[in-house]
Amino acid sequence: MKNLIKTTVFAAFLFLIVSDNMFAQGPPPWAPAHGYRAKTKHIYFPEQNFYYDIEARNYIYLNGGRWSISASIPRPFININLGGAPQVQLEFVGHNPYRENHIHVVKYKKPKKYKKVKVIHHDNHHHHHKGHGKHKH
Repeated sequence: MKNLIKTTVFAAFLFLIVSDNMFAQGPPPWAPAHGYRAKTKHIYFPEQNFYYDIEARNYIYLNGGRWSISASIPRPFININLGGAPQVQLEFVGHNPYRENHIHVVKYKKPKKYKKVKVIHHDNHHHHHKGHGKHKH
């Protein structure tokens, strides 16, 4: 009887620990609200061209020309602040948003950054002679 009580208490304790950890791990802080009525299932990062699946809690990214899935952030994106990176909340129905990647790449294309160019204007008509200044009337 003592063993049964110990086993039951241990099982209950283990259940509490495991269930706490399961619910404590939600989506990353940068992800939008989620749940039963959420319209968004995937987040697309246009500058990096990868997806985050909110429900499955995994990353979908190109790896050597093929789409891969990872539970943790893929190595090429580790040093990127995803909270500050441009994000697109996709209303995509299905589990494979990368099938429409050719559309997403064009539709959410990263804007080109133009360097500021200093323009130097040369005046070839030098008017340093008398009488070519401002006239008083």
